[in-house]
Amino acid sequence: MLVDDAREMLRHAASSGRLSHAYIFAGPPDGAAAELAVFLMRLLACKSAVPAGKPCGACDACRQIAARTWPDAYWLQPAKKSRIISVDQMRRGPPDRPNPFSPPYFLPWLAETSFFGGWKFGVIAYADRMNDPAANTFLKTLEEPPPETMLLLLTDSPQQLLPTIRSRCALLELTTPPPELPPKYFDPLVGALASATCSGPLAAMALSNRILAILGEMRDEAEAEARARADEEEGVEVDKEQRDAMASAIYRGNRSLLLLTLQRWMRDLLVLRAGGNDARIHHAAFAGTLAERAARLTLAQAIANVEAVEELSRQLERSIPETAALPYWLDRINLGNEAP
Repeated sequence: MLVDDAREMLRHAASSGRLSHAYIFAGPPDGAAAELAVFLMRLLACKSAVPAGKPCGACDACRQIAARTWPDAYWLQPAKKSRIISVDQMRRGPPDRPNPFSPPYFLPWLAETSFFGGWKFGVIAYADRMNDPAANTFLKTLEEPPPETMLLLLTDSPQQLLPTIRSRCALLELTTPPPELPPKYFDPLVGALASATCSGPLAAMALSNRILAILGEMRDEAEAEARARADEEEGVEVDKEQRDAMASAIYRGNRSLLLLTLQRWMRDLLVLRAGGNDARIHHAAFAGTLAERAARLTLAQAIANVEAVEELSRQLERSIPETAALPYWLDRINLGNEAP
C-alpha cells in the first residue's frame, strides 16, 4: 500500500470511528513508517478548528508531534550496544535489581492520564527488536490498553514480531520507492568505488578513509539537523539526551543507506559476473565500469563480496567501531579493479 493511500484509509477510519487501538506500520522505521505514525498522531491531536483541514501542520500539536516533543507521545527506540528493546525500557525493575534506564518507563507512562486530556500515543520504533521479556510484558497492555491510547509499532520486519502481537494489531504494509543515498553522499562513495585502481591492505585503508570521511560529514549534519529541530520548538525544552538520540537516529538512517549503496554495487558485480545483463543492475549509469570489473572476478569472489558487506552491516549494527570494521572488511572485498 502506498503511503498516500494509507493516509486516506486512516483518515476515513478516524472520521467513521473505526480506528484500531494498535497498528503495525510495516516499512522503514526511520522513513515511511515513521511518517505515517506522525500523520496519524497529528490527525488525532491537531488543534485546527476546521475538521477537513486536519492535520494542519501549523498548530502546536502538529509541530511538536513532528519534532517528537509532544507531551502525549512516547517514542520507544532500541537502546544499549545490542540495539534491542529490553523489558527495562518497558517498566521499572524490582528493588533488588537497579534499572539502568531513567523514568518515565513506557508502560507506566501509557497508564497515566494524558497531559492535554486527549489521545496518548505509544510508538515503538524497530518493534521487531523487542526481546522476549519486553514483548511479553508489552502484550499485556496490548490486550487491554488504556482508553484513548493508540499503540503504533514501526518495523520493516513484521514477521519477527510475536504472532500474538501481530494478531492484536491492524497491519498496514507500506510500499515505498527503493531508498537512495542523497547525492552529496552518493557521488563521493560511488566515485571512490569506481576510481579505485589497486587492491590490498593499503588500498583498503585508503578506501576506508574516504568512506569514513563521508560518515564524518553525515554525523556532523545529523547533529546540526537535530539542533535545528530542537531550536524550532518555542517554549518546549529539548534536553541533550533527546537531541543526541535524534541525531543518532538521523545518522544511522543515512549510514544504512550508504551501506545499502555499497551492497548494491557488490550485487551488480555479482549479477554481471553470473551472466545477467545491464537491465538487471541497480547502478545502470556505471554499467561499463561494473562490467569491466565483473569480468576480472570469479563467481566465488563476487559472492564473497556481497557476504562481506552484509557482515560489515551486521557488525556496525552491533556497534563495532567503524574505524575497525571498515578497513577489515574492505580488505576482504575484491573490486575487480586490477588488470590481470
